[in-house]
Amino acid sequence: MMIKINLLPVRQVKKREASKQILVLYAVLLVGALVGNYLWYDWRESVAAEGRAKIQRTEQKIAELQKVIGQVDTLNVRKKELEDKLAVLTTLRRGRTGPVRLLDALAEATPKKVWIRDFDEKAEAVKISGWALSHEDLAEFMRGLGTMVWTSKGMGRLIEEKRDSKTRRVELIDQNGAIEDFSPEQVGNFFTAIELKKANQTSVKTDLGEVKRVEFDLTLRAHYTL
Repeated sequence: MMIKINLLPVRQVKKREASKQILVLYAVLLVGALVGNYLWYDWRESVAAEGRAKIQRTEQKIAELQKVIGQVDTLNVRKKELEDKLAVLTTLRRGRTGPVRLLDALAEATPKKVWIRDFDEKAEAVKISGWALSHEDLAEFMRGLGTMVWTSKGMGRLIEEKRDSKTRRVELIDQNGAIEDFSPEQVGNFFTAIELKKANQTSVKTDLGEVKRVEFDLTLRAHYTL
């Protein structure tokens, strides 16, 4: 007689065990995924928080720099206002003392045989009309204008200037004719751009008889040194 064994319950038990194992595996994978997502999110949040902190620090530095820039702009505005005020004061001083020094220099440069008839000065541009007894006297007058200089010790007359020399020799008018050597940076010409516009020889009748003279017009620029 052959014995029959019913294996169906055993198979069902094995199937149930396998299902449980699969469910456990799915649960483990799900928990692992959740933990991984949490860790990834936490890391991303840390990175984002660090980025926000850097942005906040950068914004603070920008605010501080803007404050410093504002202070610099204020200082620049005040500097410009001060420069404008100084420019106005300089203009006023030039208007007060410039013409006086111009006349002093003109008087020093004018020879005895030259007379000034008309004088006009506007913004350092000068027009002079007059007469001289001869062309030589007129030439001496123009040379005299060209030698009038300003130095660190006052007005003077340039008496020597060599091309290979590093100094200019000046006779100081304000110091009783003392002669000193100055560097080129310490000496400036009082009159420049001296140009003769007219030089006509004429005759004039006087009580002493007929006198010849040279009528002239010239222009130049006067530089006031304050």
